[in-house]
Amino acid sequence: MYNKAHTLLNGNSPTPSSPETSGLRENRGEDLHNSGFPIYRRLRHLNPRGFSRARLLVAGDFMLDEYIWGRVNRISPEAPVTVVDVERETRTLGGAGNVVNNLAALGAQVEVIGLVGADPQAEILRQELVRLGADDQGLFTDPSRRTTRKTRVYGGQQQVVRIDRETRLPAPKELSAKALEHLKARLPFIQGLIFSDYAKGALTPEFLRQAIPLARKQGLPVVVDPKGTDFTPYAGATVITPNIRELENAMGRPLPVWEERVAAARELRATLQLKAILVTEGAGGMTLVREEGQERLRARTPREVFDVSGAGDTVVAVLGLGLTLGLELLEAAALANLAAGVVVTKRGTAPILLSELERECLGRVHQEEKIVTLKELSFIIPHLKAQGRRVVFTNGCFDLLHVGHVRFLEDSRRLGDILIVALDTDASVRRVKGKGRPILKEGERLRMLAALSAVDYVTLFESHQLPEILRDLRPDFLTKGSNYPEEKVEGREIVMSYGGQVRLLPITDPVSVSGLINRIRGE
Repeated sequence: MYNKAHTLLNGNSPTPSSPETSGLRENRGEDLHNSGFPIYRRLRHLNPRGFSRARLLVAGDFMLDEYIWGRVNRISPEAPVTVVDVERETRTLGGAGNVVNNLAALGAQVEVIGLVGADPQAEILRQELVRLGADDQGLFTDPSRRTTRKTRVYGGQQQVVRIDRETRLPAPKELSAKALEHLKARLPFIQGLIFSDYAKGALTPEFLRQAIPLARKQGLPVVVDPKGTDFTPYAGATVITPNIRELENAMGRPLPVWEERVAAARELRATLQLKAILVTEGAGGMTLVREEGQERLRARTPREVFDVSGAGDTVVAVLGLGLTLGLELLEAAALANLAAGVVVTKRGTAPILLSELERECLGRVHQEEKIVTLKELSFIIPHLKAQGRRVVFTNGCFDLLHVGHVRFLEDSRRLGDILIVALDTDASVRRVKGKGRPILKEGERLRMLAALSAVDYVTLFESHQLPEILRDLRPDFLTKGSNYPEEKVEGREIVMSYGGQVRLLPITDPVSVSGLINRIRGE
């Protein structure tokens, strides 16, 4: 599996015999993020471009999530309830559909198996799957059921009510048999399998008891988002992802303490012959329980949680994708933990975007982590631009950072959404400025620039690399101070050739480093 990870992800994940992996297995029950454990640092080397090479099949309960957004200003005269003045309505895929949504947003190829009714909602659901690029040939029509639809009404930021329209009966035997035959036919063409069980009837116990062994016999990772009180149909899966309540339901008892949940998960894992159980704990993060021990992954960073609906779908999608690409279980769980931390900050059911996961993997939390290599920028920036982000680029020595520099960078940032500062190396500064420069070494200059809120990324470069960098990153704006004649701005022709703009920004505080040095010397 590690060889596959190297091929698909083009990263630097350690081999099973490496010291880093061995240490990982020895740290059981630790808070891996807060202890500075290397698992998250290892994810910095993951190349999400490899996600597009993965092909997964998602089987489960597909549904439509509808949202009605409005304002609440009064109480109804008819009953003691609020009146919502509707402003807009939105719709997205829910349940297993949201798993597909997350996988598609990350660039993976997806096939589906599920049930819909013979109604207009089924056609909408199919159209949305096709829009995402998913293969919907395994989506079967059951005329006896309604396509599951959940309508949430929001008044301002508060959910007022949820309306469910669904059928919870088990799939007819003939459709379940068709689904199994379709799965058998597709197993040679997929690399991973995700079961998203919402107890709406698509995944019958009989179907699961045959499907999971078939997939495992093919050597495929099988990830299950479980439901109900009987987890025995999931026996033999690679990993299941219950939340605390689901684990309590399966065990038939409350589990208020972390140690009790770990003990229960260990018991359940052994009984069901699973490789692992990943218990999701909301704000507490996650706990991965395997035969060799348990590892606790705290929530990545403190965040304001807006909406947890759909977070479990994101976890199972990213976990399944990671395992499909050959990540070790703990690496895949850590990746899922990062993704979950992002989606809970969004309103409504929303997927993790590729650029967001890239940013989390690269650890853009502390100022020193704004410092990136040119190679990292080469895959970060295209995805930001694909989201419509406007990228501003500037370069220079920035030796003895002063107020003129700060205001120039703030003005540059206002032109767009992302500001990249390319910083001349010490050797490059010496060639341009002469002996005795720079005053501050490149490491110090990098840290000072990264501390500025206007700067999103800062990277080192040699002056001869500038044309190549501009061709690769294709920034929307290239900025320089107005003390530069535009025709002498290096890279001007390159930027203008693809429709970019060169902006000469006013120098409102005409301070020079040379002048500062002379003042310090008393000259």
